[in-house]
Formats: sequence, C-alpha cells, structure tokens
Amino acid sequence: SRNLLLPDGVPPERQWARFYIKIYRAEGLPRMNTSIMANVKKALIGENKDLVDPYVQVAFAGQKGKTSVQKSSYEPLWNEQIIFTEMFPPLCKRIKIQIRDSDKVNDVAIGTHFIDLRKISNEGDKGKAE
Repeated sequence: SRNLLLPDGVPPERQWARFYIKIYRAEGLPRMNTSIMANVKKALIGENKDLVDPYVQVAFAGQKGKTSVQKSSYEPLWNEQIIFTEMFPPLCKRIKIQIRDSDKVNDVAIGTHFIDLRKISNEGDKGKAE
C-alpha cells in the first residue's frame, strides 16, 4: 500500500542509497586564543591553548559522522570519507557540515555550512525528484 506520509513526487518504492561525503582539508582556521572560549578554557584547565584540534562533523537525515581529530593544526588535512545510508530520494534536503575544535571540556563549533542537495543532484530518474 502507498505510504501516505511521503510528499508528492516521492516514489513509495524508494531504493536505499549510499551518500559518500569526502572531507579533504580546511584552511584559514581562526586562532582560538582571541576568543572568550580560550579564557574559559584557561580558567578550567589552566592552559591557554592557541592551537585548535579540529575535526569535521557531518549531519544528514538524522545521522552524524565525523572525521579524526587533527591535533594542533590550522590547515588540517583529512582526506577521509563519511558514508551515510539513506532512502533515495532523501526527504532531508541538506547536509550540515561543521568544523569543530576538540576539547576536554567542551567541543566548540568553529564554522558551519549547509549543502543543498537540490543544487548538486542530477535531474531525472537518476537524480532529484521534484
């Protein structure tokens, strides 16, 4: 029977698909010692850490994946892949990519970006469904 919860244009017999997100590198990361968080960090752990320990967290369709942490790096190079398994076409229309500073006390978000799947997918039966 037809799933009535699916939006118009989404086929009820959706296939499972794998989404491969490749995280290559980051550059131009801010120095954290100028931020309020650095002062909090110093007060809590007695360390004024100038360098960031960045990693990338990717969120898609209620799932989260992350890269390894690159210690003390402003130009981290990951060259890592995060794989999501989700129904196609996905009902979630965007991928959230966030670069974060790994910390003993509290991970801090350095930057967030959203990728709109409708802007990067192909037209037709092999791509997006309108």
